[in-house]
Amino acid sequence: MRILVVGGGIAGATLAVALRQAGFDPLVAEARHSRAALGGAFLTLAPNGVNALRAIGLGDVPSAAEGFEVSGLDMHNARGRRIAELAGEHDLDRYGARGVVLRRARLHAELTRRAQAAGARYRFGARLVDLRHHAAGVTAVFADDETVEVDAVIGADGIWSTVRRLTWPDAPRPRYTGIVDCGGWTTVDLPDTSRQQMYFGHRAFFGYVVRDSLAYWFTNVPRRDEPERTEFDNLDHQDWMTRIRELHADDPAPIRAVLGAANRSLGAWPLYDLPDLPAWHTSTVCLVGDAAHAVSPSTGQGASLAIEDAVVLARHLGTGRRPETAFAGFVAERKSRAEKIVRFGRQIGDRKASSAAGNLFRDLTLGFFLRMGAKAAREQYAYRVPQRPESPYGPGATRA
Repeated sequence: MRILVVGGGIAGATLAVALRQAGFDPLVAEARHSRAALGGAFLTLAPNGVNALRAIGLGDVPSAAEGFEVSGLDMHNARGRRIAELAGEHDLDRYGARGVVLRRARLHAELTRRAQAAGARYRFGARLVDLRHHAAGVTAVFADDETVEVDAVIGADGIWSTVRRLTWPDAPRPRYTGIVDCGGWTTVDLPDTSRQQMYFGHRAFFGYVVRDSLAYWFTNVPRRDEPERTEFDNLDHQDWMTRIRELHADDPAPIRAVLGAANRSLGAWPLYDLPDLPAWHTSTVCLVGDAAHAVSPSTGQGASLAIEDAVVLARHLGTGRRPETAFAGFVAERKSRAEKIVRFGRQIGDRKASSAAGNLFRDLTLGFFLRMGAKAAREQYAYRVPQRPESPYGPGATRA
């Protein structure tokens, strides 16, 4: 089967490894011009994401990418009082893994290196512009007029997926959430934190974790009007950090200490929500990761779900079924889980908005909400990739 993976990010690179293990020779088309060009700051890989990597022999990737383990999180109000917690000290016993904080670019580079070492073919600087469907499969057309003939196309190209737009022109578009995310890391004079520290600040939400005097931090900047797509491409870091410090000027001392030490953010990224899609696949096209189900950063599950998707899809394709049957099996297995986590992320995001009355209500009710969140986290973290995918048509279904 000739398989084209569009997008060489975390989902695409993981899928390339898994497909090679299943005996395929995938071509990965990446619009960026090098494997080192992935943006973003850092992310948390949840226990289920770590276990999904282990399922394809990549369990050492988090350490190779210089990640470090964390155990749960503490929630604080704008005065600095801890108002709730999600304990994670027993995650290793419960789930076989702990969460890991990683720089996004390092994780991406390590996954890409593993994919290329496994024999996956990459084409960088390849911007998809058209998909032409015909009886023999699909012709993928790129911006330089080069074409590739394939049997199946996997859209691993993120929330602004070109594959999704070309295949389902009327599909819901991403919706701006009213938040611009930013963050980075900086040397600080603060003690290590075994848990992530989250603050509902007076005017914005802030989070950080410290390891070896290096603080990994982020903040969610409220902004009503939607930024232009290229507005933050050339960020004035001095001006931007001045705005961030002013935003958190009345917030607790640890926040001010982190921002006082930080001289730049690695970028600024408007956050979008992708409404549930009616379909993730056709007979020859399938979506994975953020292209199918963009997850709020509030869940800490975006990268983990993308990795799960890649491993599960490769296993369905590896059964030898026709692409359409394999895609249907993948969607039947993944859609409900992903969309449930997406909905939970929206609920968390809604609680980050700050106002005097809203903050009081949130402080009073957050403990109950997080107890519900702890139950959701247990369900999310306990997931293991099934060893043998089932046919979506039930036992005894015919394989192609």
